[in-house]
Amino acid sequence: PEKFIEDLMTRVDIVDLIDSRVPLKKAGKDYKACCPFHEEKTPSFTVSPDKQFYHCFGCGEHGTAIGFLMNYDRMSFPEAVRELAGRVGLEVPQEAQAADTDSGAGSQRLLDLLVQADKFYHLQLREHADAGKVAAYLKDRGLSGEIAAEFGIGFAPAGWDNLLNAIGRDDETREAMVLAGLAARKDSGGYYDRFRDRVMFPIHDYRGRIVGFGGRIVPVEPDARGGASAEGDAKSGAAKYLNSPETPVFHKGREVYGLFRAREIGRAHV
Repeated sequence: PEKFIEDLMTRVDIVDLIDSRVPLKKAGKDYKACCPFHEEKTPSFTVSPDKQFYHCFGCGEHGTAIGFLMNYDRMSFPEAVRELAGRVGLEVPQEAQAADTDSGAGSQRLLDLLVQADKFYHLQLREHADAGKVAAYLKDRGLSGEIAAEFGIGFAPAGWDNLLNAIGRDDETREAMVLAGLAARKDSGGYYDRFRDRVMFPIHDYRGRIVGFGGRIVPVEPDARGGASAEGDAKSGAAKYLNSPETPVFHKGREVYGLFRAREIGRAHV
């Protein structure tokens, strides 16, 4: 509730909060430090105890205590509110806490499954019998091993239940995999892997969490240079590109591939 947020902000000391993460030095009536959001040698990051506000004159980052936790600790808005409430001994209103806890617990399970899937895809790109074919395809497209590792590229092998057998230990977990966009239900009953015989690209949210995947089908037939061919893709009978569906943790309209990485790189070069 807005009234609770207002009360919370009057009790929080932004100087103490930021100083617990970024050591501050007194500079007149304010406090200064080298900005935690970009690299710099001369401090341009200022925290005002009067305004309860921070601002960097170098990169332009600014905000309140809530905004700082969202940017620095990559917390969601509810997480930042709970963190600050705990610091000052306030209890988050029960109805808001209950709703957020219920949705958060379910979402965390999906996020955990996505991380497990990501590890599985990485392992397949190293150890599967078709790994050499996939590596050759990536190399032909100009992606070195270093680039593949940096962007977390993996491989979903051909077959209907590779991932299911790896992380789907029971029907309850498999239902959660469907909800996470990793598996789908058969019309006749049971489940199957959503991604098969595809190069896998993890999709991260603004906090760097894996929330979905994009998969590019591995060409059936190489062209003269050893790369992809449109004919090979057509013969496969499958869509060339396949993304995760809308899920409780993945909303296509809210995510931009690589945005998390771009923000980090941008801050480092300001």
